Amino acid sequence: MKPDKALAVASCITILVVSVLSCTGVPATPAATPKPARPLASPPGSAAATSTPLSPKSSAPATTAPVATPKPNIGEPKYGGSVTRLRERYPDMLDPHLSRGDASWTDVLGPVYSSLLMFNENMEIVPDLVEKWEQPSDLQYVLHLRKGAKFHDNPAMKAREFTADDVKYNIERMGTNDPKFFRRYQFQVVSTIEIQDKYTVRVTLKEPTPPFVSFIAQPHNYIVGREAVERFGDLSRQEAGTGPFYLKSWTEKVSYKLAKNPDYFVKGVPYLDEVNVVIVPDPAARLASFRSGRADFILTSHTDLNALKRTNPKVTSSSLPSFSIVMVFHPDKKPVSDQRVRQALSLALDRQALIEIIMDGQAEIIGAVYGVAESWQLPQEELKRLYKPDIPRAQKLMTEAGYPNGFPLEVKVSSGRKDAMETVTVVAGQLRQMGVDIKQQILEHTTLIAQRNAADYVTLLHANTASIEPGEAIEQRWRAGGMYNLKDEELTRLIDEQRSEVDAAKRRQMLNQFERIMIDKAYVLFLYGYGEHLVRQSYIKGPGQPSVLGQHLVAYNWIEK
Repeated sequence: MKPDKALAVASCITILVVSVLSCTGVPATPAATPKPARPLASPPGSAAATSTPLSPKSSAPATTAPVATPKPNIGEPKYGGSVTRLRERYPDMLDPHLSRGDASWTDVLGPVYSSLLMFNENMEIVPDLVEKWEQPSDLQYVLHLRKGAKFHDNPAMKAREFTADDVKYNIERMGTNDPKFFRRYQFQVVSTIEIQDKYTVRVTLKEPTPPFVSFIAQPHNYIVGREAVERFGDLSRQEAGTGPFYLKSWTEKVSYKLAKNPDYFVKGVPYLDEVNVVIVPDPAARLASFRSGRADFILTSHTDLNALKRTNPKVTSSSLPSFSIVMVFHPDKKPVSDQRVRQALSLALDRQALIEIIMDGQAEIIGAVYGVAESWQLPQEELKRLYKPDIPRAQKLMTEAGYPNGFPLEVKVSSGRKDAMETVTVVAGQLRQMGVDIKQQILEHTTLIAQRNAADYVTLLHANTASIEPGEAIEQRWRAGGMYNLKDEELTRLIDEQRSEVDAAKRRQMLNQFERIMIDKAYVLFLYGYGEHLVRQSYIKGPGQPSVLGQHLVAYNWIEK
């Protein structure tokens, strides 16, 4: 359904959303508590903080690079009040190290936890729990920790201080051999962790790993409290963070209430008293709720943002490349186990037509390393050439594979992704000329993710979160034993080689070669990528928060009415 059609039914859904929000105890209008204003705290990446820009020009992180982001001219903050953020999906797991979810859960855990380093709104790596860092060699990193940072005051952690022992524990936990820690590859490159004193840690790697600083700044790789893990087994029901908010309460799969942490280590923040995260799966309902003022933040597409600004012209937004829409084939299941079939399906698709029909042209053709650092990707001209539709060749490949008349194809798609549901319908129309009869199976999102993780699918059409560091997505998804069940030794070798390449130009060549092989073997059809917009009401002040991160920049937002 086109966005304008969705808007036509929005008013009919508003009553439903109002009921959902009322049941969760969310206030109808977030009002700021009148308290004396204080000086504006420095957000991450301000002149007071050391930052490293994420750029392919220099693959190795600089030693405490003196790059600063100017303090935004956003006025004087006000304290108090609560805000409501609507999300389409609920968290699959509240333990950040175990979650296989994407940015949908980071509205909950992002403000609750802190990382050693983090990304600011300009995509620079800046201090968080690490005050500064040094890189004496390609293998060594020295982390100087903040003094006085405390875990939240709960029965397990009792507001104790964060120290070097916590760094060692978390890196070892995330780098375990236990397969349920599916991002463990990021920390299995660590050779030794030396505690030099209470606030200094030296980390030595087994081999040069240029993305390592990016890894420790990633969403998901938050610092958790050891005592809570030992007491509860994992953090699926109990948070143990040091962030600007703590998880006060939640109604599972419905809403999450975050309350201000009065002992947060950045003095003067957060400005807000509460952040309420409410799960509203229907995109039209989210849009209607925001338009009526029942919500303060939503994530939405470019087309919906344009429609929203026609009725609410004062809203503000921020965005980054956020999602890639992909069609993933299980490599061991017929008929898509045959490379000729996969190639034929790719050649039969007109990706630019998908972009025009579904995204009103506001998206781009992508490859396997689509993400924030866009210049790592193959050039658009080459991608368009490699993806040029070729129906005669596609039909020839189908005949050679033994399917001259096509076949039925089951495709699973998430009910929480309007973009994916619209895409599968258009894809079905394009592939019908090949005799391929797509049978859509629309699943609730967490069910889809569970079936993906269990390899219970033939074909998935869904959204992948765009990568922050260029090797991140390919490590998680396309290496042997990764998320999508590939066993391709050539691809795995390239993944391993690019990770340790310190020359940025050579690393880009490896990543480009990886993309070309992925396009040729067609294990996955990369359809298009786009930036999802974090939209906020005009009275929400402070820095914008890129939706792909979900980290705790909301601590620097306030209400001004």
